[in-house]
Amino acid sequence: LCNIAAADDKADKEALMKSISGEIVKKCQEPTDKPTIPNGMKASKDDLLSAQAAIKAYMAKGNAYLSCLDDVQAGWGKDVTDDQKTIIAIFHNKAVDDMQGVADLFNQAVRAYKGRSSN
Repeated sequence: LCNIAAADDKADKEALMKSISGEIVKKCQEPTDKPTIPNGMKASKDDLLSAQAAIKAYMAKGNAYLSCLDDVQAGWGKDVTDDQKTIIAIFHNKAVDDMQGVADLFNQAVRAYKGRSSN
């Protein structure tokens, strides 16, 4: 199995990391269609509802991606290496951060919308 720490040189380490990453990219489709978040100070209620629907779809794709990452790691079985675990964690954390960022922006837009003097 892959062991980045035991690789002889930088090129070997990079090749091993690309191999692990390549497997993940091949098997799991990361959502790349981040929804556009309207400016809450200018958006209409319909704009926010439309964004909310797009966000729900994006989050569903994100959760499916996270589940796929779990499946990839489970497929490695009991012989999973620390390097594989580290790379899965990197992909997982990036996806969670992206999803949280979208949610945070939308929540800010909703707060701005609600904070306007007239809706």
